[in-house]
Amino acid sequence: MGVLKSRHGAGTFVASGPPSFDSSSFSVLGALHGFLPGQMFEARIIIESNLAALAAERATEEQVTELAEEVAEMYAALDDPHEYLIHDVRFHRAIARAAANPILAAIMETLIANLYEIRSKTIQNAVDLKESSEMHREIYRAIRSHNPAQARRSMEQHLNLARIAQAAESQPAQSPAEQTPPAFAEATHPDR
Repeated sequence: MGVLKSRHGAGTFVASGPPSFDSSSFSVLGALHGFLPGQMFEARIIIESNLAALAAERATEEQVTELAEEVAEMYAALDDPHEYLIHDVRFHRAIARAAANPILAAIMETLIANLYEIRSKTIQNAVDLKESSEMHREIYRAIRSHNPAQARRSMEQHLNLARIAQAAESQPAQSPAEQTPPAFAEATHPDR
């Protein structure tokens, strides 16, 4: 988990800096305890909305510029869902860094790594990445204007919409025949 470092011939030492929790540890915990997608989004809303508010208070000009670049890259990748996801993840990581709390950043990194692992399997089913880009732009604008309350609200709204979008992405695609309502199918095919 990054708490200890082993040096051959010298021993084991406590690592400098915050621990680096990896997504595999989180995945194991999730499997053991049955973490549900709704619980993941609940945790993200609590943590990320407050990180956005802190970033609005603490972000440097360089960090604000980094957020702007990631938003621009999201718009540029609207036709490439996997590339879009990379910039989406980078945006959320940049907010965690801009919040200037290494403990929250370490927790956020664990959540983001797990999110990327899950979402990379479903992102090709995304329906409206433009709406998501617009939500990211609103978060960026609130941080740029140093408005913590608006940054918090925008992040909460974004994550609530992302929860719905991700659930839709995870649903298996239906063939046109499967989309026909049962009553209509029976009326048009009496032998069924």
